Amino acid sequence: MTPDDGDSARLLDLLAGKWRVQAVSTAAALGIADRLGDGPRTPSELAAAIDADPDGLTRLLRVLVGLELLTEDERGRFALTTFGAQLKQDAMGPLATFVGAPEQWDPWPRLRDTLVEGGVAFERTHGAGLYEKMRSDADAARRYDEAVDAFTRHEAAALLDAFDFSTASRVVDVGGGRGTLLCELLTRHAELHGVLCDLPPVIERAREARPESFGDRLAFAAGDFHETIPAGGDVYILKHVLHNWDDERAAALLRRCAEAMTPTGRILVIEGILLPAPHTDTTRLLDLEMLVLTGGRERRKPEWRRLFSNAGLAFEDARRLTPSSWLLVGSTQPART
Repeated sequence: MTPDDGDSARLLDLLAGKWRVQAVSTAAALGIADRLGDGPRTPSELAAAIDADPDGLTRLLRVLVGLELLTEDERGRFALTTFGAQLKQDAMGPLATFVGAPEQWDPWPRLRDTLVEGGVAFERTHGAGLYEKMRSDADAARRYDEAVDAFTRHEAAALLDAFDFSTASRVVDVGGGRGTLLCELLTRHAELHGVLCDLPPVIERAREARPESFGDRLAFAAGDFHETIPAGGDVYILKHVLHNWDDERAAALLRRCAEAMTPTGRILVIEGILLPAPHTDTTRLLDLEMLVLTGGRERRKPEWRRLFSNAGLAFEDARRLTPSSWLLVGSTQPART
């Protein structure tokens, strides 16, 4: 094989990414992993269970075997691997479903238009911004909520290990969706009180999803966090919120949180950090995702420091939470030495 042949093969493999993504997303949307949770099944058995075409399903299952999500035995039965179990609905399945869903997938062919003509690809595709679309499309909103919840569970455990909440009394989760992260905190810390802050339709969905076991420890604040933030918290969390906005709006939101919190409070920002070349990680890809979906951006560490400073905050700490996210800590106090 000549060097050119090797490069061609590599490019073809990259271009095959669209097939892999849709195969994995479709498997998650059909609930294949959950159906195989009780043991191996033939394609016919599985097709009957999910009301699918047996021939087409068999072809999909073989692709999933090649991706090491399933195995196939000598009797033609397919079984779930440990890796494939991540596609279950109580794992990362909802995120996989969302990635291949029309509301998220369809804007990507308009990336080239965005680069040449400006604007936001999502708005070009759907005629509305991401959050306006979620308000008007119940199915899209459900997929979005479930995807966010799936990834949030992954990050919540890391956050609980990375930051000491034992001295906190009131946590405000700004843009916290259905409250998955906040409820994990309240479960771990029995004396903690929390306020979930998000848009009215999101809070309505959160009320429906949250158990009543937290009683008055969990409060809801419906509104636009660009206009008002619940006051009196000693910890404010912004998880994957600021990357939706340009620097001006992001700094304004940080400043509003700083003004609302107690004098000794802390602001916890969970985001990706763009690392210098030649580092390759998902944050670079997520940066394009934000360009396509919201017009937002991921940032380098110096940009985060500048953003905190512009909001009147001391940049106290930055530590990795997961392979794709970091915890950034800010306060109105001088940075600790």
